[in-house]
Amino acid sequence: MRYTSKYSVEYDLEQHYLLRKQFQDNCKILSGYDGFCLKEKNLKQGRTFYSIKKPGESAFAYAGDASTPDVLAIKELRYYKELLALIEQNIVTMEDFLDVYRLTRADTINDLMPKVYRLPRNDARLALEPEIDRWLRDMQARKSRFPVFNPSGLTCIAFDGTKMRSRAECVHHEAFYIYNVPSIFELPYETEKDVLSPDFTALDVFVMEPKIVEHLGNWFHKDLIKRRQYRSESIDRWDEFRWLGFYPEVNLLFTFGMGDSLFDAQAIHRKIAMLASPPPSEETINMLKRL
Repeated sequence: MRYTSKYSVEYDLEQHYLLRKQFQDNCKILSGYDGFCLKEKNLKQGRTFYSIKKPGESAFAYAGDASTPDVLAIKELRYYKELLALIEQNIVTMEDFLDVYRLTRADTINDLMPKVYRLPRNDARLALEPEIDRWLRDMQARKSRFPVFNPSGLTCIAFDGTKMRSRAECVHHEAFYIYNVPSIFELPYETEKDVLSPDFTALDVFVMEPKIVEHLGNWFHKDLIKRRQYRSESIDRWDEFRWLGFYPEVNLLFTFGMGDSLFDAQAIHRKIAMLASPPPSEETINMLKRL
């Protein structure tokens, strides 16, 4: 399924487990208020006061306004219990979904078959969506017409054996795979001056348009001279990308290194995960235009 990410559900499920533990602990702290009931009375001045009925008692006793600690505690306990019920319902739904859902991807299908019938990864792609399959074939054919740029620099091996130039690029490549975003590594683009090979060209499957993703690993290089040179060369490339129809943070997306070969893998995943999410609805876009 193009728009479903099993990994997003798994992540959300882990967050629900953490929330359940947190609010179970909160309920234990407030367990002394189990069975308490509230009744409110609104005065003409607009202020609200509360009465409390304890378990086993028949009458309500005056407690005070909304800022009274006992009133706040009873409200919080009821809130946490309602929230826990919703969390439990979501957990059951997501666990049931993960039990039965299988990604329609080459490796998933191969895992379901006896070893003798399994296909090599490159031959096992499923043409479930012909337009995406056609785009990948066309881009790979275009890439094959150009010589590989600096092949000796391909020193890092990604999870599927693809050779890349840095650990950060390997993380990008894996994230594209996880979020099921079609992408081509170092797809060449001819400009008036040069041939550019940006890190990745990804297909936005919601609008069927390509987007470039560049990792600017040395943007914060500790050497000031190298940093300035790197930034100047990068910005010059942006002008060439603009000539090709790619604009920063529209269809030319960036991730950044933090210096000393460090990078934030979570930030990379967040950027790429956006390409697996649908764009704003037409109603939302029209609302924004009215602002």
